[in-house]
Amino acid sequence: MTGGVIDSPAGAPTTPALDAAKAYDRPAALAAMTMMTNLGALTMLLTPAVIAAFVGAGRFSPGQASTLTAVELGGMTLAVLASSLQIARIDRRLWISAGWLVAVAGQLASIYAQSFALLLALRAVTGLGVGVAYTIAVAGLAATRSPDRSFGLAITANQLSATLVLAVASGVGLNHGHGRVIAILFIFTLLMGVGLPWIPRRGPALDAPSAPVARSPSSLAPALLGLAGMFLFLVGVGSVWPIVGPIAQSHGVHADAVGAALAVAGVGGITAGLLVFGLGTRLGRFGPLMAGTLGLAGAMLLLLIVHDGRLLMVDSLLIMFFWIFSIPYLLGALSSLDQTGRLTVISSAMMPFGLAAGQALAAAMNGASNSTPTIALSASLLVGALVAMGGATGAVPVLRRLHLRDWRQGDGRRRHRQDAK
Repeated sequence: MTGGVIDSPAGAPTTPALDAAKAYDRPAALAAMTMMTNLGALTMLLTPAVIAAFVGAGRFSPGQASTLTAVELGGMTLAVLASSLQIARIDRRLWISAGWLVAVAGQLASIYAQSFALLLALRAVTGLGVGVAYTIAVAGLAATRSPDRSFGLAITANQLSATLVLAVASGVGLNHGHGRVIAILFIFTLLMGVGLPWIPRRGPALDAPSAPVARSPSSLAPALLGLAGMFLFLVGVGSVWPIVGPIAQSHGVHADAVGAALAVAGVGGITAGLLVFGLGTRLGRFGPLMAGTLGLAGAMLLLLIVHDGRLLMVDSLLIMFFWIFSIPYLLGALSSLDQTGRLTVISSAMMPFGLAAGQALAAAMNGASNSTPTIALSASLLVGALVAMGGATGAVPVLRRLHLRDWRQGDGRRRHRQDAK
C-alpha cells in the first residue's frame, strides 16, 4: 500500500472511496435501495386511496383526511431535507434502519388510533421515518455506476408496488375505515425491510473528497439550474395531469371513459421505467431527456384535440410514459452534478412541492374549464425545464462555458484545500 492506494489482484488501483462506490452496484444493494424507495413513492402515489379510507367510515371529514395526508407528506419532506444535509457523513445502514423502524411503528400504531389528534401525530411520525429511509435510498441509487438505469428500475418497482397495494386495498374495501388500508401499508412497509442488511454503510464521498466519485458542486450555478429544471418540469406536469379528467369531460368525454383511461395510464409508466433500465446511458443522458420532455410537452398539447375515450386513453398512456421516462434522466443529471446524492435527494423532496404548485397554478387559471392556456403554459414550462437542465449539464452551448468554468474553479479550490492539508 502506498499513498492510500491498494493494488487489486488484477493490478487495478482502488481506494476505499472507490470500493464504497462499487458496493452500491451490487445486485443485493440495488434491490434493497429500490425496495426502500417504495416507501416514499407509495406515500405520494396512494394519497387518494388513504384519504378515501379515512373518510370511508364517516369518522373523519374530507378536510380532516386531507390534513392527515398533508401532515404525513410534510413530515416526509422535512426529513428528506434535513437528512440531505448529513448524507455524506452518516452510517447509511444505521439511519435507513432507524427510519424504517419509525415508519413501521407509525403504521402499526395508526391502525388502532381513532382520535384525529393522535392520528395527526402518528402520520407525522410515519412521514418522518419514511423520509429518512427514502433519503438514504435515493442517495444510494445516485451513487451507482449508472444512476439513470438505477432510477428507471426503482420507478418501475414503485409503479408496480403502487398498483399491487392499490389493488389489494380496493379488494379489502376503502369504505370500512382506515384500519384495513393502514394495515396493508404496515405489512408492505415491514416486508420492505428484508433488504436492510445489504444497504452499504458509507457513501462514496466519505474517504476522498477529491476523488471523482465524491464530486460535490463547486458552484451554485449548475446546481440551481438543475433544481430549477426539475421544479419547472414538475410544475408543468402538475398543472395539467391532476385535472386531465375534468379537461377531458369538458371536451365531451364520458366519465366512465375517463376512469378507464386513467386506470391503464400506469402501463405507460411501467413500460417507460423498463425501457430506461434497459437503455441506461447508451444514448447519453441529455438526448433521452430531450426526447422525453419534448414528447411530454407534445402529449400535453394533444389534450387540446381529445374528444373521445380512445384518444384520451392513448394520450394518457403517452403522458405517463414520457413523464416516467424523463424522471430517471433528470435525477441522473443531478447526480452527475453532485455524486454525494444531496442534489438528487433535494430534488426528490421538491416533487410534492412542484406538483402542488402546478395544481395551484391550474386552479388560479381555472384550468379545468379554461384548459387551452393552461395546457399551453404546461408545454412552455416543460420546454423551459429542458433548457435549464441543458444549462446545468453543459449541453446548451450558450451556458457551456459558464458550466466548465465553474467546475474548473471548483477543482482548483479542492486542490488548494488538499495542498493546505
